[in-house]
Amino acid sequence: MTQDTWTVVVVVVVFLALVGLMALGWRNRKRSQAGLFDTLPAVPTEPGDIVLGPLTGVYIGSTRAGDWQARIAREPLGHRSAGTFTAYTSGLRLDLADATVWIPRADLVDVRRASALANKTVPGGGILVARWQVHGPDGRTLLDSGFRADDKDTYPRWEALRGDASPPDLPDTPDSSTEEKQ
Repeated sequence: MTQDTWTVVVVVVVFLALVGLMALGWRNRKRSQAGLFDTLPAVPTEPGDIVLGPLTGVYIGSTRAGDWQARIAREPLGHRSAGTFTAYTSGLRLDLADATVWIPRADLVDVRRASALANKTVPGGGILVARWQVHGPDGRTLLDSGFRADDKDTYPRWEALRGDASPPDLPDTPDSSTEEKQ
């Protein structure tokens, strides 16, 4: 074999090893998050009246509240997806390409803008973030779920939404967005 052939073989082996390590890391992250929730709340048959939306855009991902890089790996929250975000009187509905996420008003804390979430940064608070709680074997966990809308002019109306969940009491966690640090 020539030197060029050996170079290609080594590059391919290193590439496959890196992909394997990334897959292993993602699997381990899913395993470590198994206690966050058993199942997410189901969409009710009667969600109430539409308050805002539907808003089209991209679901960025979800993280543990207060840490914009602690990405949730569990399905259906783990992957970016095109989606539609709609606010009803009883909660928020996020329709993704392969799943629907329901955030009951009882679990919603608030909706705000952020510049960074789930390892994605955008200028000027371009991500709409819903902070909500899930219940599982590990107890109550606050999550931040991000959505980058096609129409950002509606963000102020979305930010006015408030849920019934008590505000987070997370004094020792890092800020959830770069805007909050300023």
